[in-house]
Amino acid sequence: MILWAGKSRCCLARAPAFRPTLLLLALLGLFTFACGSGDGGDAERTPTSEPPTPADAGAIRNVDLAEAAAVQTLLRQLGGGEVDKQSVVYADLTKDGRDEAVVPISSGGTLGNIAYVVLTLRSGSPTALLTALRDRSSAGGVQMSIEDGKLIKTTAKYGPEDPLCCPSALIKTTYYWDGTNLQVEREEEVKQSSPKQ
Repeated sequence: MILWAGKSRCCLARAPAFRPTLLLLALLGLFTFACGSGDGGDAERTPTSEPPTPADAGAIRNVDLAEAAAVQTLLRQLGGGEVDKQSVVYADLTKDGRDEAVVPISSGGTLGNIAYVVLTLRSGSPTALLTALRDRSSAGGVQMSIEDGKLIKTTAKYGPEDPLCCPSALIKTTYYWDGTNLQVEREEEVKQSSPKQ
């Protein structure tokens, strides 16, 4: 009887030492379960992997851009001009893996490009994201290009004594995609060196 009581006291004396360890193991198990995604694919994913390219990534390249409704409307508003098909630039400006088309409208003469329209495909139909026109108070046209994945519009700024060949400054407008529209990110004036006399 005394021996049994002694054993009981011995076991009871050790029981409190095991309780914190068991509690800690239970908490670790719950933490591990809560942090796991449950899909078993965590080991295969890397934070730097890019999403796969959509099957229709280049679909806009197969569209007759000159016949797009937005282009035809712009040509009517301008009262002339023509699509410069050789100078169309394609780039993913909306960051969805699909190309947009930056379509120049040429004057067909010394003015160069008088407008641009940026088109994307929505439900298989070309839709305008942005239209850029030349400044009618300027003697020059407008240029659009892609630099570091961003759309850049460049126009000439002529001083009172500037010849037509050589504006004293260029105005560069950078656009960014806000999730819905192309917005102006910044506009800067870039001074040009004066032509040699």
